[in-house]
Amino acid sequence: MKRFAIAIVLVAAGACSGKSKPASTTATPDTGSGSGSAAIYGKKLVISWGISPGNGKADVFLQTTDETGRQVSHPLGNFMGECRVIMPADVMKAVSGVSCLYGGNGTELHATVVGDDIIVLKMPVLGGLEPDPMEREEVLRFKAPPGAAVEAAPTP
Repeated sequence: MKRFAIAIVLVAAGACSGKSKPASTTATPDTGSGSGSAAIYGKKLVISWGISPGNGKADVFLQTTDETGRQVSHPLGNFMGECRVIMPADVMKAVSGVSCLYGGNGTELHATVVGDDIIVLKMPVLGGLEPDPMEREEVLRFKAPPGAAVEAAPTP
C-alpha cells in the first residue's frame, strides 16, 4: 500500500510540475491563413537536368529540388554536340542521364544514388562500340539529406 501511495504522489508531482508541453508541429484543419504551426514534410529530393545549348556545345548542370521547393544547381561543364535527357541502360545503375553527341561520338552523364550520395559519372561514347560502365569517371558527388527519397524528374 505504501508503494502505491508513493507512485500516486510521483505521478501527481509530474503532472503539476509547471513544465509546459512542447508545441505541436502538425497543422490543424482550417489554418489556411498561414498562421499556426508549420506542416511536416517527408524528406524528398528530385533531380533534374538543365541544358543550355549554344554554338555546337551545351552547358549541362544537375539541379536538385527538395520537399520545400529549395533548388540547388550543380554545374557539370560544357560538352560538344547536341545534349538531351535520356534514361541510361539498366547496366549503368543510374536514375537519369544526359547524352551529348556530335557525329556519333560524345559523352553521357549518369546520375546514380549510392546510400546518401548522389554521384554524377561521365562516360565517353564512341559510335558503334558498346558503352562500358567501367569507363565512367566521377564528375560530381554530394550528400542527399539522410533518409531522403531520391527520384529523377520525368524524362521528356
